[in-house]
Amino acid sequence: MASGISGSTIKSWFQYRCERKTRYEIMDPEDLAAVPVVKDAREESWAILGIEFEDRVVSRLAKKTGVLQPNIPKEGLPERMALAFLKGLGSAEYAAQVNLRPRRTDRVLGAGSELRLRHSFADLIRRDLSGPEPLFTVIDIKATRSARPFHKTQVAYYVRLLRAVLDEIGAAGKVADHGEIWHIAEGSDVTGSDHDVDPFLLAPYLRQVEDFCLNTLPAVASKVVAAGKDETFFHVYFKCEQCAYLPHCQQWVSPDRPPERRDISAVAGLSHEAKRTLTGVGIRTVASLAEASPGIAKMDGAGWSLSRRADTLINRAKALREGAIGRGVDPHSFLMPPRADVALYLIADNDPVDDGLTTLGYAYVEGGVAREIIEVLPTSDRQAEADALVRIFAAVVNDLQAVDARNEATEAGGGQGLQAHIFLYETSEAISLQNAVARHLKDPRVRGGLLNMVRLFPPEEIVPEPEFRGMQHLPATAVRSVMEQLFAMPVTVSYDLRQVSQAIAQAHPEVPAYRPESGFERPFSALLSLEVSRALRENRKGYPGVTEIRADVSARLAALRGVTDWLRGQHEARLAAGEGPMLRLNKKPFRLQESFDPLDAGDLDLLRAFELLENRAGMLDTLIRLAQPKATRRDSGRAMGPLTLIDISKRARVVQIRLAARRGEAQDADLSPGGYGIVASDGEPDLILDPRLWRDLACDLRSPRPGDSPGEIRINIFRPTFEAPLFQEVVRRAGQEGWWLDQTFVDLNADKADAFLTFLGAGLAA
Repeated sequence: MASGISGSTIKSWFQYRCERKTRYEIMDPEDLAAVPVVKDAREESWAILGIEFEDRVVSRLAKKTGVLQPNIPKEGLPERMALAFLKGLGSAEYAAQVNLRPRRTDRVLGAGSELRLRHSFADLIRRDLSGPEPLFTVIDIKATRSARPFHKTQVAYYVRLLRAVLDEIGAAGKVADHGEIWHIAEGSDVTGSDHDVDPFLLAPYLRQVEDFCLNTLPAVASKVVAAGKDETFFHVYFKCEQCAYLPHCQQWVSPDRPPERRDISAVAGLSHEAKRTLTGVGIRTVASLAEASPGIAKMDGAGWSLSRRADTLINRAKALREGAIGRGVDPHSFLMPPRADVALYLIADNDPVDDGLTTLGYAYVEGGVAREIIEVLPTSDRQAEADALVRIFAAVVNDLQAVDARNEATEAGGGQGLQAHIFLYETSEAISLQNAVARHLKDPRVRGGLLNMVRLFPPEEIVPEPEFRGMQHLPATAVRSVMEQLFAMPVTVSYDLRQVSQAIAQAHPEVPAYRPESGFERPFSALLSLEVSRALRENRKGYPGVTEIRADVSARLAALRGVTDWLRGQHEARLAAGEGPMLRLNKKPFRLQESFDPLDAGDLDLLRAFELLENRAGMLDTLIRLAQPKATRRDSGRAMGPLTLIDISKRARVVQIRLAARRGEAQDADLSPGGYGIVASDGEPDLILDPRLWRDLACDLRSPRPGDSPGEIRINIFRPTFEAPLFQEVVRRAGQEGWWLDQTFVDLNADKADAFLTFLGAGLAA
């Protein structure tokens, strides 16, 4: 029978939304063991850090003001002290670890609930006695960098308990309409006690908690869990890595199970919503999904994820069933070039607790010869992080400068230069690098490096040569995105370099796979785990040290190189078989631009670099998005299609084109009438990836008119633009059913800012 609920149960539900996890958590341990349910009972680093951070924050607070604290932390504040505090007695402003456990469960869980309330300790309760009655504020202390919604629902649950307790004891007091999350302060170290305060209104979170307690929780508690029978719904995916019940659930998605008995959670990219829909129609295993018709996307209740990605999910299920790499739904990708004479590989691991890099690896490969630089950061020292960044990126810049010099000489002799490209596996690594650079903008070495970044990836405004514009100068590739476009891999998560590289090596033994040593393997990612990162920072024994971590980064660099080489090999194989090109990012030989001299940079040059880099970052982000398949762009809300042509009416100055979207298509897209940068095409990247063509594809999205049918869309195009050869080609290619609208990049401020900085520079020179 169901047993009890605590604040952790609430937080867990709103963090994971996992019915099985919640059902297991409210069961008595004896009942759980009788099933049996395998549970990882180890205390995780994150939990230990949270307790230690909370202790330091409360101890620091106690030195400034009165704080009631328990003698034995795990047992909470003694009941007599807590009751006195809630009744307004004594002078303490705060009470720590107050056990909020009203005797009547119906005040919290509703009438008729068979659940009991377990101990729920509020980290802090602040009492304000300045008004006519005590005012209580509930505070939760979290060893995180920001407050998350599930943290706030936990506070809301404590408030619900506190109100019930105050009512039971007849105390004259009320609870504030806001709660607070105290978390690690910006720029602070996790080992300190500095914290930022994040206040928030309780009302929306109280409504969520009330709905969960009165409606969702009874349904979860009613699910039968017994030996040989488990009615709970579950879904295994990346968030499950922190769950103690993962070893139990993982056995259902294990490769050791035959496809007829392997749960569909094993299919990469399947969402909770899609799994629930599929199980509702009897599709519960990898084999049954592999045999399903793409028509499942159109069945009632198919939800956003399933309706958009049914073909992809079926292909991936087939790959798992066969244990072999299959083709994806897209025949080509514009995110990666077919050739890279010089390849630069980057890997970065980030510690989310310290909010800093743990490792940074770089490999330069030319002509089959590789050299590496690997930085491992055993401390959270910001200066050490800045030094590591400078060493790595100085090597990147020096290598590309050498390529530029060789290409300059080659071009002078009429030869063909070298193409250079940067590769990462996961976009999160690029984000970690970006955030690391942002943390060190006060370092003159990093600021000065911005000018070199402008020279490496030149903005449109300072590049007169058209061959360096647009898609021909995308500087880097996140290889995971290419893999997901082109192939259905027999893996449970496609963003795990370990699984992907091993799947490739299974069919092509010559490809080096990432096979992590003991202590490094994770179920859903190849990046360093929090356990390894924290053990390094805290110098714990029995965990991998600097030498082992450096070897692991080197192994991942080799695997990343192997995956990219394999992709290029597959491209060549398709060409040899008479098929179309698979990798279609068109690049020119690498050349640096000379618009800025990084050795003679003044303050205004740096400001201009900041502005131009921001502009270029926006342009590159847009180009990467436009290089995605049409369906992916549509699903992100930045494109609309396919649209059906209703009619074309020509007027004196403009041509109006009326299009029809499928039901809901217009509402789903984040394109609004009067918006800038909207282009009309057949949606193929060869047109929309070239910024020089955006002006000739530009259209004006108009507001609906009274009497327009649902889903009807009107766009206006200047008549000369419409009658030009390029747009006439669009009309031919799009035909009746293939029209698309896409959002491109428009920066209204860059030119103005650059002109202003130029004006200032001229004034200073005078």
